[in-house]
Amino acid sequence: MKQYRSMFFVVLMLFGIVLVMQFRTVMERGAEGGPTSRELALRLDAEQNAGKQLNESLSALESQYGEKLKRIGENQGNTEFMDLIAKRDLAFFQAGLTAVKGSGIVMTLNDAAAPGELALEDYIIHDSDIVPLLNDLRKAGAEAISINGERVLGMTKTVCAGPTILINSSRYPVPFEFKAIGDPEVLYEALENSESVGVLRLYDIRVEIRIEPELTIGKYRIYGSMDELMTGLEVVVP
Repeated sequence: MKQYRSMFFVVLMLFGIVLVMQFRTVMERGAEGGPTSRELALRLDAEQNAGKQLNESLSALESQYGEKLKRIGENQGNTEFMDLIAKRDLAFFQAGLTAVKGSGIVMTLNDAAAPGELALEDYIIHDSDIVPLLNDLRKAGAEAISINGERVLGMTKTVCAGPTILINSSRYPVPFEFKAIGDPEVLYEALENSESVGVLRLYDIRVEIRIEPELTIGKYRIYGSMDELMTGLEVVVP
């Protein structure tokens, strides 16, 4: 029996030595010029920022191209061409592919500041809380809606993903900022008197609603978001 214990002790000691040697090898490779996790994280942030800038540049070029087409039609006096442009603009607006400006409301949702006696999940915001609010805004005549800058369309899905929510396949934590363009008074009253908002406040979910005389809601991004492009990639920073 003592012999077995001695052998077991030796095996454990050898296993510990191997682990230490392997750890040192990995650290030395990083020190010899290989990228560290922190460097990889910085590179990922840089690529994401570059992607956002490229998307913004692309949107600006699309806008310039659309204006150029209009000027060509106006200069040539081609009414048929201008009718086609008007139909295209209407179709783009209905599809959420154009930015919209106007008056409306901004609503901010945040988890309860301090959980009470109920289960913890009762004090945080879920996708099932967001959908009724979107329906309230649509019923009140909202012409355009966004959540955290994501344009909300009929096909937009909100899905819980841990402590975050996926909106148009992009992940967002709290707070959630809703913007809606339409009749400000009607939208405000619809939310303040909403059963959905009342239930959220009953559970101490923080809800703030205000009227804004001028809002801009961006268009739906038809190009893949950086979150989608980076799916499956994760950098762990020590």
